[in-house]
Amino acid sequence: MMPNHIIRDARLEDARELAELVNYSGSGPNTNGIDLANWASQTINGEDPFDVGASIIASDKDYYTYKNMRVLEASGKLAAVSMSYVAWKRTPEEMEKISKNFRVFKELTNTIPGCYYLDSLAVDPEFRGCGFGEAMLEDTEILAKNKGFDAVHLLVFDNNIPAVRMYEKNGYRSQLSRPAPIDPDIPYTGNVSLYKKIL
Repeated sequence: MMPNHIIRDARLEDARELAELVNYSGSGPNTNGIDLANWASQTINGEDPFDVGASIIASDKDYYTYKNMRVLEASGKLAAVSMSYVAWKRTPEEMEKISKNFRVFKELTNTIPGCYYLDSLAVDPEFRGCGFGEAMLEDTEILAKNKGFDAVHLLVFDNNIPAVRMYEKNGYRSQLSRPAPIDPDIPYTGNVSLYKKIL
């Protein structure tokens, strides 16, 4: 049975916790997280990388913002997060500015401009196995439907077996794959795949 919880829009004051949660979506068995590595590269004078992430999430100048996030609260904590929005196609000039570790993700989302896209879904390790990932997935699908979309797209590393199982169990099917970058900060080797579910 799923523990008592609520799902709500993320708030500005959640930014630090959101940074910690979102980083789990890009973490793997041997990495601290691709987002954390990216934020660490932007620190100044010993700044905490999560503070960099929090300041980015607190802004509303880009898609990577609390305004595109939903959270699940359980036991007085933020236990899970999702970030979703409408995908768009980046120009060749914009693609050149994207770091090599993130470029494959943008190449794949460039194939779905105007479609509803689940960018990140993460559950705090303390709360895994409670069904919160599926709850956030369902919440994203409801959001997409309410905005007039008939499908949700997402990306997943093929070797992230628990995530692939959850998505496939819930009706998502692989559409397109690209090799993941080879880098110590990339959480899984192999391919990154674009999945889609018709709502």
